[in-house]
Amino acid sequence: MVKQNNSSNISPIERELIDYFVNAAQSFGLPKSYGEIYGLYFASEQPLALDDVIEKLHLSKGSVSQGIRFLKSINALNSVYLPGDRRDHYTAETSLRKIADGFIKERIRPQLGNSTERPKALKESQRSSHLKKQLRTLESWSKKGELILPFVTKFLGTNEAHKICLLYTSPSPRDQRGS
Repeated sequence: MVKQNNSSNISPIERELIDYFVNAAQSFGLPKSYGEIYGLYFASEQPLALDDVIEKLHLSKGSVSQGIRFLKSINALNSVYLPGDRRDHYTAETSLRKIADGFIKERIRPQLGNSTERPKALKESQRSSHLKKQLRTLESWSKKGELILPFVTKFLGTNEAHKICLLYTSPSPRDQRGS
């Protein structure tokens, strides 16, 4: 939670948005500060520089710098040029597809690559039939994960998610007839 006793003028709605993204970041195993930083950018009407984030969130320069670097790497922040100001300024990316694609490329794909190679190497040296079977299962899961990632990214960038939500939340014709 963002510190309440500050003079940095964070409104209650901005606090709520920041808390929302803190929870989201933590659910993905990311540091709380990443959620705070993205939440502040998301809530901000104006592009922010590193110093602005430090002042508003009362985080260390190292923490903010690391958070901005990570958020840029997953396409969650966009660089903005402000004439006359030499500092780097950013705004929040609001395309879920761009952020998810960046997150998949930076965090998930590298892990899946490792999870495919390790079971192969272990399987070759394993004598236990049970463990060989378990390692084949891990290989299969990893391959399936690699296959599904492009669909997840595409799904997030289309209206399909909206259509599916409507399908599951709209009453069926049978319900509308009162049956």
